[in-house]
Amino acid sequence: MPPRISRPPGPRSLSLIGEARHFTRSPLAFLTEVAEKYGDISNFRLGRIDVYFVRHPDMVREVLITKRASFTMTALRAKINAVVGEGLFTSRGDLHARQQRLMLPVFRKSRIEAYAGQMAELSRRARDQWQSGATIDIADEMMKLTMLIAAQALFEQDIGDDTQAVSRNIDTVLQIFTRLSSPFLKLSLALPLPSSRRFRKAVHDLDTVIYRMIERRRNTSATGKDLLSLLMQAKDDQTNVHMTEKQLRDEVLTLLIAGHETTANVLAWIFYLLAEHPDAGQRMHEEAKGVLGGRAAFGAADLDRLAYTRSVMQEGLRLYPPGWFVGRQALADVEVGGYTVPKGSVVIMSQYVTHRDARYFDEPERFKPERWEGDLEQRLPRGAYFPFSAGDRHCIGEGFAWQEALLVLATLAEQWKFELVPGQNIRPRPSVTLRPDGPIKMIVRPI
Repeated sequence: MPPRISRPPGPRSLSLIGEARHFTRSPLAFLTEVAEKYGDISNFRLGRIDVYFVRHPDMVREVLITKRASFTMTALRAKINAVVGEGLFTSRGDLHARQQRLMLPVFRKSRIEAYAGQMAELSRRARDQWQSGATIDIADEMMKLTMLIAAQALFEQDIGDDTQAVSRNIDTVLQIFTRLSSPFLKLSLALPLPSSRRFRKAVHDLDTVIYRMIERRRNTSATGKDLLSLLMQAKDDQTNVHMTEKQLRDEVLTLLIAGHETTANVLAWIFYLLAEHPDAGQRMHEEAKGVLGGRAAFGAADLDRLAYTRSVMQEGLRLYPPGWFVGRQALADVEVGGYTVPKGSVVIMSQYVTHRDARYFDEPERFKPERWEGDLEQRLPRGAYFPFSAGDRHCIGEGFAWQEALLVLATLAEQWKFELVPGQNIRPRPSVTLRPDGPIKMIVRPI
């Protein structure tokens, strides 16, 4: 069948900004409602951007894998350059491919497994600071812990006293990007608004920490095997020139955000889900206790034995994927789902929406780690579950994130259970990542 020239159905606003107001106000609800009302492919405008929203796995696979050469990054993602510059997250084409090749050795399985001891030890230290009956903010605790792990494992640096400030400044930066779809974002950042001043100060403070990390590594000579050393040693294939300070800064900031922000968020959501489902928390504790078997800490060899913990992680990533949407811009007219997507139009795919499709997940709104214990992962069509994206921009740090999350979950669950402080109304806050919209207050109890 030839592709259809007519547009797929979708909301049709007469406003100059299209659906931007509705999308910006509540993007998860908006995309969920559009999918439920208009089906697997729909069309609407966000300001001047012509958007095609797809949720069917076949269409997700078309855009991210089989027809990926027909697409590039969207202008929405490019706005993130205001913070991370031309890092791996935002770079394109040959630059992205070169950066990815450079970083692959650090994310090989053997290298990742070498980080396991640090990950487990830092998790144990965090765990041992808590007192029975104490109230903690699990979201903040996971941000601090994953920041320490990222700094030490990826850059072999202890940022210690800077941890709280770095997490706070990243939070300030990401708050700006709740307005990512707004056509006025660039203008608002240029105006002397209080939010814009906070944004610029946060970026400045992050730069101070990162340039200090670079300077420390230069003073100790960049000959190590950590990522920062490799980046400092690397030369351009064509010019034989090392990275500039700005290029180093862009990559370090990109990986600090990606290496701790996404994992911290999914861990916080998982502990929230476990607190609401104590039977699952008890089962995870029993597995951790049995695997640890009286030893002081977990190691890489234990990962395959943490089968139920892995199922919990898979289910947490399904319900609250840190990367909640992916966007691509058409480089030429291209067929997707039987429709012609015109050159320059944007295709959006949402992990949050597709992961909750009842055609692929029974009781999709329910937390059911046991759903992953059979062969569900093998039976799912490719594109139905993609928490780390797919195709040539598939997350390079997926293996690192899995190992870190499993070791953190097992280490904490082996000793503590977590009870939600009553009266909280915790909701997701979609920005670049899917964060909780405030603290997640928990009471820690020995188990």
